[in-house]
Amino acid sequence: MRYFALSFLIFIALLSTASARTQVNVGLTSVQPPFVVDVEAKKGVIFDLLKALNDTQETYEFLPLLYPARRMLSDYKTLNIHVVAFNNVNWGWVQRGGIPSINLTNGRDLFVSLAKSDPNKTDITDIGAVRGFHYAFADYDADKLARMQNVSLVESEADVLKLIKFNRVKKGVISEAFLGWVSISNPQLYKILKIDRANPDHTYHRQLIRLASSPISLEEIDLLLEKMKNNGALQAVYDKYGLNVPDF
Repeated sequence: MRYFALSFLIFIALLSTASARTQVNVGLTSVQPPFVVDVEAKKGVIFDLLKALNDTQETYEFLPLLYPARRMLSDYKTLNIHVVAFNNVNWGWVQRGGIPSINLTNGRDLFVSLAKSDPNKTDITDIGAVRGFHYAFADYDADKLARMQNVSLVESEADVLKLIKFNRVKKGVISEAFLGWVSISNPQLYKILKIDRANPDHTYHRQLIRLASSPISLEEIDLLLEKMKNNGALQAVYDKYGLNVPDF
């Protein structure tokens, strides 16, 4: 009986500690591996990073919330989003009062083709790309991209990879982050790809974007990220998904 009573008191104490944490709502803008791989299973870099952030301190509880990118950009206030995860502050957040954390990835969009393709295939377009994305070869203009006759547009980078795999395009544009995930999740497919790392379409960074409503300061976010880098927690998350931790 005494053991049960002690266990119950410990449970209450832990519950009280957890409920005392301040909730930080973290917006996820798309199912885009490796950042979000499976929402139901909470699989992806972001989920693991937020769990590590929760384990690193006891003041805040980081809660992931997935919304379409357009809805988050238009309704971020009513959705009560405090932080946007693995986004770039220049992708619509500067004008919404967003400020970026230290860089979490040094991203590049790379041209990818098959190492051995069929030279006699004729029903093939020049480039495979994701509809609505902004690429340097299309002057960062999604409308111009949609009008380009030599481009096959699909819904995701996974679909671009399929176009490449089945020799439907001469080359496709895929982020280095997604390619890192492919190297982990499908190494046999990764081996047959020819990746042009010397001539990226463009480069960019991904950060945590702090919004004005956030209960956690930017300084606190950066200190937590630096702590996780120094103690190896960030590297452990990134290793699972084929990512490199940037210098900061």
